[in-house]
Amino acid sequence: MESEINHIDLLIANCLSGEASEIEKKELSRWLEESSANKKHFEEYKRIWDNSQTYISKPEALSDQLRIKDRIISQLVNEKPERNSLFWLNRVAAILAIPVMLGIGWYIGNSGNKEDVICEVSTPKGHISRCTLADGTEVWLNAGSILKYPSAMNGDQREVTLDGEAYFKVTKNAHKPFIVSTKLAKVKVLGTVFNLKAYSNESRVETTLEEGRVEFKVTNSQANPIELKPGEQVIFNHDSQKLSVNQVDTYPLTAWKDGKYVFKDAELKDIITELERLYDVKFHIQNDSLLQQHFRGMFEYDLNIFSALERLETTTNMKYKIDGRNIWLH
Repeated sequence: MESEINHIDLLIANCLSGEASEIEKKELSRWLEESSANKKHFEEYKRIWDNSQTYISKPEALSDQLRIKDRIISQLVNEKPERNSLFWLNRVAAILAIPVMLGIGWYIGNSGNKEDVICEVSTPKGHISRCTLADGTEVWLNAGSILKYPSAMNGDQREVTLDGEAYFKVTKNAHKPFIVSTKLAKVKVLGTVFNLKAYSNESRVETTLEEGRVEFKVTNSQANPIELKPGEQVIFNHDSQKLSVNQVDTYPLTAWKDGKYVFKDAELKDIITELERLYDVKFHIQNDSLLQQHFRGMFEYDLNIFSALERLETTTNMKYKIDGRNIWLH
């Protein structure tokens, strides 16, 4: 019965967000006809959407989808508190995996204005999203990331602002360079494929180049830009003011866009940072020596966090305990 409810909750969320397939729509329709209780259950979630203005923009729909997710989580916790944490977090992990509406943003000013206005796409914790900009450039946004960009990309350059991690497939235009600005650095390209990681709450920025050519320049630095070749990664650490360029295997650094997190000799503290963004949980370390342990392996995003925790437990000497969204490692 529990798995059936979980499946229906996901069907409802997919239908409300416009992500449902024809098969899912038919399945939900049959379920609604089975009882009045089912219809009431559906209407409770639909009401959130209907309370907004007549024209619901895609960004507003995303916001409502997240409110529905929180409503579901709240009901799971409050209706039956005797459920153990393992069951609850399994339900939450399934809800967090609901597809994010892609390529959306909110407009500042008059949306009918032909001039560029600034749009924003934000990807909350627990989600990975993808959007296409006006020039055809494709962008994948990792969890907890924000991208700001001009709606029409008029002018002599295409400049966007990133807080977080993104994978770019930039449409070539020799006359209009594509520039990504972050808190610590800027990346300039003409047409290329690269990954940029620059969370504003972290002291380092990383750029990994797969195809083409990019120029990397530290913000407010008088030094010349660094030109990367395919297969190279540049890392700038603001705290130490150290900058390094290395030849790397790009796949482990970009696989996240395909729902895979690959770690090669990564410290546990770095893995924890990724898992907290990915699953919207909080880790607590009861033994500081664990942070220095290294890990090699892969997690898949569409599996719940227990898959990652079990993998870590079998490859290290750590143990874990779960209480809601808090995870203790010892």
